[in-house]
Amino acid sequence: MKIGTRIPRPSASMVVATAALVIAAAGGGAIAASTINGSELTNNSVAGAKLKNRTVTNGKIANNAISNRNLQSNSVLQSTLAPGAIRTVLRMATLNIPMGENNSVQVNCNAGEDVVGGGFGGLPATVTAAGTQANILYSRPATVTGQAPTGGQTPVGWIVGVENLSTNLASVSAYVVCLDA
Repeated sequence: MKIGTRIPRPSASMVVATAALVIAAAGGGAIAASTINGSELTNNSVAGAKLKNRTVTNGKIANNAISNRNLQSNSVLQSTLAPGAIRTVLRMATLNIPMGENNSVQVNCNAGEDVVGGGFGGLPATVTAAGTQANILYSRPATVTGQAPTGGQTPVGWIVGVENLSTNLASVSAYVVCLDA
């Protein structure tokens, strides 16, 4: 370039392009490098599959936030549970049924527990050489009113119905196995 030659003025489009380049270089990186705070996230916007393994630990989960009611089937394996993490409780009720009568005995889980099974025992005095003189009419999960759960109802206990045809008192026990949820 010769001395005394003037440099032409940049065009308006060149000024805008240069300004955009400077702004992008200075401020664009700052935006990308900023951290996202949990309060800035919309609820339910991050799926579990997007979380890094072992980033959600016991200390980060509120008490009673997870129960067996909101876990998907087979989502928790026995090998991943701490000893004593799942606790079952056996509850029992006994009823003496007079000879010649039909009756039932029901035992329920406590509030916060879920029925996982049940059964019955007893009737030792009603078995003779002539055969059993008491019949179990039913042994099944039950609602609060003693009915069989239907239409998605959750059972609260176990009920056993007995027909005592013997000449003795029939002592019958109902058992329910409860999951301490």
